[in-house]
Amino acid sequence: MHKAVMGDGGSELLINVNPDEITTVFKYLEKILTELESNAAPNIEKLGNLEFYTAGKAMTAMEVYPEANEKILDLYDNYFRASTLVLDILNTMITVDETLAKEVIAKLGV
Repeated sequence: MHKAVMGDGGSELLINVNPDEITTVFKYLEKILTELESNAAPNIEKLGNLEFYTAGKAMTAMEVYPEANEKILDLYDNYFRASTLVLDILNTMITVDETLAKEVIAKLGV
């Protein structure tokens, strides 16, 4: 369990980072992104290309279609951003661990 202390000039906030929890979060985010990429996006495109929509038969019903597509893209962007932030946390944890290990080795003279 990693602990980070953040101070703002008078108060301290202790943050516990559990490697199992953070890697589980990352894996779920990756699954969501994969689902959006492999299933949602292609099916949205297929839906928009149906003659029912392209021939104008559903023009009034489909006025919201571009907005709905934009919302799906926003959803993807938000999950991608979250996964990027979690990956950054994991990389930071690795770097801190490596630095700490080098400092311990140096102090022990090994």
